[in-house]
Amino acid sequence: MIPIDYLRVAKRGREVKPKYLRDERAAAEVIQVAKSAKTVGQFRKAAEATSPDKKLSRGLAHLLERHMELEKLDAKLVARVRMEVFKTASQRGYPLTPEEREEIFRLVASRLGLGVDEVKKLFLKAYEENREIVKLPDIGPDDLTRLYNLALIQALLFKSLYIKAKLPNSPTHIKSLIRAVKGYRLMYIAEARGQFLEFTFDGPVSALRQTERYGTRLAKLVPYITSADQWEIEAEVKIGERKYHFKESWKSAPPLPKTPIGAEEFDSSIEQEFYRQVSRLCKVEREPEAIVVDGRIYIPDFKIGDLYVEIVGFWTPDYLKRKYEKVVKAGKPILVLVAEELAMATWKELMPNVVIFKGRPRLSDVYKYIKPYCFARR
Repeated sequence: MIPIDYLRVAKRGREVKPKYLRDERAAAEVIQVAKSAKTVGQFRKAAEATSPDKKLSRGLAHLLERHMELEKLDAKLVARVRMEVFKTASQRGYPLTPEEREEIFRLVASRLGLGVDEVKKLFLKAYEENREIVKLPDIGPDDLTRLYNLALIQALLFKSLYIKAKLPNSPTHIKSLIRAVKGYRLMYIAEARGQFLEFTFDGPVSALRQTERYGTRLAKLVPYITSADQWEIEAEVKIGERKYHFKESWKSAPPLPKTPIGAEEFDSSIEQEFYRQVSRLCKVEREPEAIVVDGRIYIPDFKIGDLYVEIVGFWTPDYLKRKYEKVVKAGKPILVLVAEELAMATWKELMPNVVIFKGRPRLSDVYKYIKPYCFARR
């Protein structure tokens, strides 16, 4: 996505929509200036001059820059050089002449066992705009335009109170979407609507804390929705002090990228570690069959015998209660593991078979719950 400062929208009453890019000329100009730029700073300056609309040119440049290959640096060494230079300058006083500046670099070089020219170069590389561009991405104007229009939707939804997404109940696509939802550890409720599924997500603006982190993860989910053949997104967004309604679909949206980022083998390191520990003792099935309760669909993280196991990310007591009750209604035994540090509100008591963990769940915390369902591997 692009920084929220680069978001361009059109408002009409209570309705809001991104200002999509409808032709490729602006994208083509940004790609063209990138071909002659040697450093990130040169590219940014040249790209900004391609359009009087700074939000547009900066947004396009930001997306293209994210796909560039930059020179490889030893980040730890760069940080150390920068720290030593400032430390030495602080001790000796701010350099007022070129000679005093050279003396600081000489002292740092001697202390670190490096050449003076190398120290100067590494010091400058601490600033991203001084990094050299090694290779431009294989992205044409059409590709960059599609990426930009998608990024506008993502940036707008970063300001949402809630989001509703509707798409066909295609097993392959839904599984990919659910894995992404779980991997980004988002709060959601899914409901069946005939041949479609409707997902409702708590928006980042509704969160009590960790808004930026949650909003970024929610924005990453958008390509999984818009890559479906048919899709609709509806949201309430807050811009300034006013609330607006946003609605978009495959019928009205401009062309967008179709291929979402593939999900990894495990959705998180916490799930991977849980699987590693428990699978030593039990047969563990990842992402078992969906459970449908009152028209809602639920895919747990794991299944051990007849026991379903769910690892919950960001949560509130009400969200946890809803999630727990829908599985109980189906008469399925479930163990819910929740991260204490990701709670979005205070809690006083928990339902049965709900375990709070710090950092990551340990086998000793859950063994008594899984033991009755655990079958030793042969």
